Amino acid sequence: MSSKGNYTYYYFNARGRGEFIRWILAASGLPWEDKRFEMQEWQTLKPTIPGNAVPYLVTPEGYQLRQSEAIARYVAKKGGLVPTDDLAAYKCDAIVDTVMIDMFDAVVKFMPLKSPEERAKGFQNWNELAGPKFYGIIDQWVKESRSGYLVGDRMTWADLTVACIVNSLGLIDEIKASQDAYPDVKAFAERIAQSGKVQDYLKTRPAGMFQF
Repeated sequence: MSSKGNYTYYYFNARGRGEFIRWILAASGLPWEDKRFEMQEWQTLKPTIPGNAVPYLVTPEGYQLRQSEAIARYVAKKGGLVPTDDLAAYKCDAIVDTVMIDMFDAVVKFMPLKSPEERAKGFQNWNELAGPKFYGIIDQWVKESRSGYLVGDRMTWADLTVACIVNSLGLIDEIKASQDAYPDVKAFAERIAQSGKVQDYLKTRPAGMFQF
């Protein structure tokens, strides 16, 4: 399922839980293919995917990788985006877990809700409670940095993950204004998004089938 010499990444034509891996793949400089599919294609594709779940990555050697954070860490290591120092690597892990487990899960609790009333309540909860909580945490990380990066003096997968989530949440009309109270967070995310290879990816990124 992987073209010779390339990493082949399978995920919906959406951002969601799989987009940060695309940012890391782009920044890594590794050769990769972005295999997107629509929701109606999933039932046909699903039986061909080990574990019947995505995100899913096939390496050039043919290894089949699952679980989003594990895939991201693997690619980041291959691309030199994980610090060699154990403590610095731990700090990256902690940042990614905070954003992709705690923060992301706070969003997906209400994004799939179909009832307008339930969604409105979820947006209100994010804007008044969860958003300030998590943006406040990120704001502290950014302000504590002396290098412009969250860990160490060069870009890591932690920077990419945080910037990706801030970028994605900024595309949701009902909650994007909650970022306005944190200009340093927005500026950090924009700077990472404008870094060479990430910027190249974002210029050609499809809109996606979901709002998030």
